[in-house]
Order: sequence, then structure tokens, then C-alpha cells
Amino acid sequence: MSQTVTAADSLLAFEIEPDPDPLTVSTAKDVVIGRLNITAGVASADSVYCKKITVRIPIGAGAAHLTENRDALRSGVDSSPGWSPKPGFDDGAWRVFEFTPNRSTALTGRVATLVVSQIEVNTAAGNAGIEIIEETSPTDGDYTTKTTPTDVAKFPAEFVFRNFRPTKVMVGNGERAVLRWEGSNDAAYTMYWGRNSSQDVSSVREWSTPEPLTTPTGFMLQATVTTGGQTLVHTLTTVVMVERPDLEIGHLDIAGRTVFRGLLEGLLQDEVLLFESTRSDDGEVRDREAEFRAQGPGIVVVRMQIHDLPAGQAAAAWVRTARRELLFASVQLASNGPAYDTGSATQPFKIGETIYCGTQWPNKATGGRSYGKAQWIWHPLGPQEPPVRL
Repeated sequence: MSQTVTAADSLLAFEIEPDPDPLTVSTAKDVVIGRLNITAGVASADSVYCKKITVRIPIGAGAAHLTENRDALRSGVDSSPGWSPKPGFDDGAWRVFEFTPNRSTALTGRVATLVVSQIEVNTAAGNAGIEIIEETSPTDGDYTTKTTPTDVAKFPAEFVFRNFRPTKVMVGNGERAVLRWEGSNDAAYTMYWGRNSSQDVSSVREWSTPEPLTTPTGFMLQATVTTGGQTLVHTLTTVVMVERPDLEIGHLDIAGRTVFRGLLEGLLQDEVLLFESTRSDDGEVRDREAEFRAQGPGIVVVRMQIHDLPAGQAAAAWVRTARRELLFASVQLASNGPAYDTGSATQPFKIGETIYCGTQWPNKATGGRSYGKAQWIWHPLGPQEPPVRL
């Protein structure tokens, strides 16, 4: 498990990745050989000048030490040709390694991956504290040193935590995900997912999400081991994709055509009633048509319902742009007997477009005592004033 650390006043950030991951302690029979990959990067968007990065490894047999064999340690750089490692030297209970850039230049982004290898991990599980010291400046002058201390966890030799994976890398929208892993029995396990959701899963090695997934979801499984009065934490992560996921967005800029399938009611908010047309049971019709000018992008939902429509009769409601047929959404209701018949349709509009709403009701002679109403509902896409009636 890599971890990213930086001191409060540091200009660089450091990602520390042990190999193997997790790092386990040696036993009387077997010596565990470990390695630390320390990737340095600029902590902000600004460029940084660096004279030297120093890595200090604690030497000893205790839980706070990494290794007893200081002479076996080696240093190097990985895929960083602009940097050179110097031979290690002793400083009391520390083995010290210095890494220097080959020339003075402004650094941006990822700087270098520094390596301390051939670590014969000692036999005491716990958190070993290492130090990373940078000598940096934002201006190629007045260089100062900043120290970033951090811990490297050494787990008991018998600790196992691996193969955290979903049974299906992609599930359908509304389907639960199932995840499995291998883990030692003497560890506590906590599953984290979604937005601040967590659950104790120590008693299982296969777990199903409590709720169906509707969006791609990341899962983090954290194993906690307590040994010698110290708490060690190791984390594995995975992601489950969702086919045709639900979306939650802040801003949306669509350059091409957009197609909506299915009802949009419930998805859209802040609705405004633009227009309503009704037919009473005595055949009187109020408001057959109206026009509006959109003051921002949005969607019009037209809804229609009618009761007791006689045989052979029909009612219709539509919304379109400036009386043209190019953009057109309609509801057509045919004879249905005494029960209600309902329907809805949607139509998107851009800023400045004219929204034309219209209905066709049965006349008095053919409509009998049928009655109903049609409504046009405006759903804005973003903050704006509602359409203006023309």
C-alpha cells in the first residue's frame, strides 16, 4: 500500500511504496528482503529547485527499527536518469542515503523515484519511523531543509491480506456487487465504499453490497492488526463498474444532439407550469394554444389526461419550436371508454427558442361529456428566469 506524505512546510511530496506489500518481518528461519520505493514530486503547481534529498533508515532490532543489518542496504534510482545516489553512511542509529540531481533546474510534477533496497527486515512487528529530508528552494536561492517523518509498517510474518476483487468487474444498474478476499483471522477488517459508508466485515471473506449499485463505485478494504501495543493498518482497493450508470453532475455542456429515452419526471427539478388547457364536461375548451420564449436551456414536459372519451374520438397535445415540425413532442389519446387515459412527452429547448404549445379537443357535438386537461411544465437546465409568454 503506497502512502503519500509531506511536511507542513515542504515543497515536495513523497509517495512511499514498500516491496513486498505489505512488508512482513523476518523469522528465525527466513529473512525477508524488502525494498522502499520513494517517489518525489512537487507538492504544488509551482516549480521547485532541489539540491538534495536524504533518506534516513532506523537501524536496530526493535519495532521502531527497520533492520539490524545496515551494511546490506543499497540505494539507487528507478527510471530517473537525472538523479544520482551516493553511498550510504552511518549517523548514530541511522543509515543515511543522499540523492542529488545531476544539474540545477526547475522541477515540476513527478521528480524522481528513489530506492533503498536489500532491507533485511528485523523480527519485531511494528511501525518503523523513517525520515525524508529535502533541501529545496522556490527560486534557486536561499535553500532550506525540511524534514518529512513517516512510518513503514512491518506486519507479523504470518499476516496474509490479498486478492481483494469483485466477482464481476461490471454489474448492471440496480445490481448488487459481491467482493472476495483472503485475510488472516487475527486481523479486523472494515469495508469502505461510496460516500462515507463503512461496515465491519471481520467475520466474512465474501461480502455483498447492502444496496444495489447505480454508479461506478470504489471499495477500500482496511485490515487492522494490533501487536506489541502497536496498531498496523494495511489497505487494498478495487472498483466495480456499472453498466449504464446513473449520473450526478455539476455542469453539462452538450455540443451535439441529445436523445432522452424514458420519462424525465423525477430527474428534473424546479418545475414551472407554463400553460394549461382544459375541456369541461359540457364541451367548453379553455386555452387551446400559447407561445413562449425560452430564456435559458431547458425541457418542456407536456402531460395530458382525459376522461370518458367517446368511441371514435381523439385528443392531442403537443409542444414544438416556433410551429415547425422539426422539433416535436406530442401526446395522442384515443377512445378509452369511461376510465382516465393519460400520457406525457418531453422536448428540449435552447436559449432564445420559441416554445409553441397546442391542443386538439373533441368538439361539443362529438365529444359528449368527456373532460380533461393538458399541462406544459418547464424544467430549467441551470439557474435562469422562466420562459416569457409571447
